[in-house]
Amino acid sequence: MCYMGYAPCWTPAWSWVLLNELEADSKDPTAAAFTGQGGGSGAIVEYLVDKGASSPAVEVDIAGGGMTTTWKATDVAAGFHAHRFGGLPPGAKITLKATDAMARLRWCEPVCC
Repeated sequence: MCYMGYAPCWTPAWSWVLLNELEADSKDPTAAAFTGQGGGSGAIVEYLVDKGASSPAVEVDIAGGGMTTTWKATDVAAGFHAHRFGGLPPGAKITLKATDAMARLRWCEPVCC
């Protein structure tokens, strides 16, 4: 079943859902990807800040559907945190940035062949 009322193809009950993931940390602080024709659902960023991190920050930019959304967490306490975004439009460019933190952004996409 395709998401957001948009069917990129005939979508029988056997269509697949793919889990996509971006990761960023001090070694690779920026990661980017894009959503496919069916868009995405359930987007969530999870991030972990180690105790004593000097200036932790996590940023997510979503550009698609004629608009850009930027979310940023700064001066974050040590420990695990999460933020939900929900749906993503088809063809959205997603960029994840992490400073003094580990972060991952996950979302699901419908795929049919």
